[in-house]
Amino acid sequence: MPAEAGARASLAARLRMCLARPLAALARTFGFGTRRGIARATVAVSVLCALASLLRGQDANWDLRNYHVYNAWAVLEGRLGIDLAPAQMQSYFVPLLDVPYFLLVQHAPAPLAAVLLGLLHGLAFLPLAWIAWRALEDDVRRDWLAPLLGIAGLASAAFLSELGNTMGDASTAPLVLGALALSLPGTDDRWSARRLALAGVLLGLAVAFKLTNAMYAVALGLAVLAAPLPWRARIFAGSWLALVALAVFALLAGPWLYAVWSTFGNPLFPQFNAWFQAPLAPPLTVGDQRWLPRSFGEALLRPLTSTANPYLVSEIALLQVTWALLYVAAIIALLAWIARRLGWMQGTGVAPAAAGVRRMPGVFFVAGYAIWLAMFSIHRYLVVLELLAPLLLWLLLHWLLRPRLAGRVATVAIALAALVALAGWNSWGHAGWSQRAFRVEAPRLMPPTVLLVGNEPQAWRLPFLPEGPVYASVGSNFPESEAYVARVRAMVAAGGGEAGAIVPAAVDRRAESIERRNRWAAWLRLDTGDCRLLRWLAGRSRSVELVAAAQSPDGRCHLRPAAARLLATGDANRELLDGADVVLARYGFRLDAASCEVLDSRIGRQPHPWHWCRVVAAGD
Repeated sequence: MPAEAGARASLAARLRMCLARPLAALARTFGFGTRRGIARATVAVSVLCALASLLRGQDANWDLRNYHVYNAWAVLEGRLGIDLAPAQMQSYFVPLLDVPYFLLVQHAPAPLAAVLLGLLHGLAFLPLAWIAWRALEDDVRRDWLAPLLGIAGLASAAFLSELGNTMGDASTAPLVLGALALSLPGTDDRWSARRLALAGVLLGLAVAFKLTNAMYAVALGLAVLAAPLPWRARIFAGSWLALVALAVFALLAGPWLYAVWSTFGNPLFPQFNAWFQAPLAPPLTVGDQRWLPRSFGEALLRPLTSTANPYLVSEIALLQVTWALLYVAAIIALLAWIARRLGWMQGTGVAPAAAGVRRMPGVFFVAGYAIWLAMFSIHRYLVVLELLAPLLLWLLLHWLLRPRLAGRVATVAIALAALVALAGWNSWGHAGWSQRAFRVEAPRLMPPTVLLVGNEPQAWRLPFLPEGPVYASVGSNFPESEAYVARVRAMVAAGGGEAGAIVPAAVDRRAESIERRNRWAAWLRLDTGDCRLLRWLAGRSRSVELVAAAQSPDGRCHLRPAAARLLATGDANRELLDGADVVLARYGFRLDAASCEVLDSRIGRQPHPWHWCRVVAAGD
């Protein structure tokens, strides 16, 4: 037995020796011990994120189709007060983050936007790994451990779902994390006024670009005030950080918010209208409250229940186990802290790092989560906290357990969390690449007023239609008052009663898959001769049928949707037009059914057909 134990120890020692050299080389090349290593690691991770973004395809998420494209175009064209909520209630969000993307896809090949978004999102690695490097200052492995924890943070469900898209949470995460990194006290346990000012600039930018980041601004302020330093220093640091952040926010977002206030009587129109009483919306505090916990008990268990059922906090399934692991570790850590305070158990003997460097990220994390849970409870707003989660889990387990055991348990837990998120990698919507990001077939004539009917996202088409009309949404997610209805009627009357309607059209998403198969068949030259493979595919599916080479104009075989599938699409289109008539009746209008036609529009290669109809008075 002693001989066997010695052999095992010898084998373990040899394994450690084998790993020591690669890890040392990794630390020298990509470690955070040198500026060159920091730069190399950041470039490598950003390039990897850019490549992943490119491989995912053209961004086609719901928010992009609803307001990211329209809002950028509207602010550039000065359409505030001309149109009436074409992008529904999201029409009046601060558009600063949308403008660069819109200009880029207008003047450059569409894939370039994905590359640049991926590079931007990958930059979150730099402040994330830097925070880890500071928090692990008593760990001799921190030069290579900090970058690995940063990479583990990027392998999180919320971040991966937004990688390369325009929803904004991943785009502003580098700013929020940068503000946190710069707000940490220096190695001398002092704050630098210059670094705090820069942190305030980054924080102000993050909130101006996306208002939901205000919860992180509050959390960072609380983290600064919780640092274990003299109160005078904390109050100065918190005040200086807040002052700079507010100044930057006011400078960037202030003009837009003032313009919206001057136009509608509410700077956050139509949200929080119970406070501002703008006439075009009812006096309600508008917000998406579907996701909020309905009781204290439900809120208390949300990390566990949302792990078991991701649809509690998201429209799509973002699979993760991070929150359950953190929750269990936090409960055990709380019980251990109480036991240690009462003298029932001893500590792990781990030498503490600078208390502020560890306490501040912890307070930021807990405060940010509590605010998120009370205000939103929408998973994708947690991007910043999920990026920090591996570091927090590592620190918690090392506080709870002896160093060697803690390292093993933390490695397994963090690897498990990353693997689950990667295996369940989900998307908010992407399309195949084409040179142009957006293409819209225009109708022959455009009347003075155009109504966008229903709550499907349609405003993305407007920048690509002929100039002239004014646009308004009806029957959308905008909370309409009677004054809103009257405004719509007045807009139609001002155009001489001539109006058109944009109504969603049904689309068989299998058509995109069929088109992709046809492209592969042509590339592999499987669409000539007897077309045996295509014939086999058509025979195994009721949704596609084969067009033989003799029946095809180009003399090649290809697949097409089956007749039954086309019939189902036609029935769905009739239901959509009937539903549009029900919506328009409230305003005293109806569709001229004989005038309706289906036009083509595309995001990348993905088809988004739409109905164009003439609108007439209900009595006509």
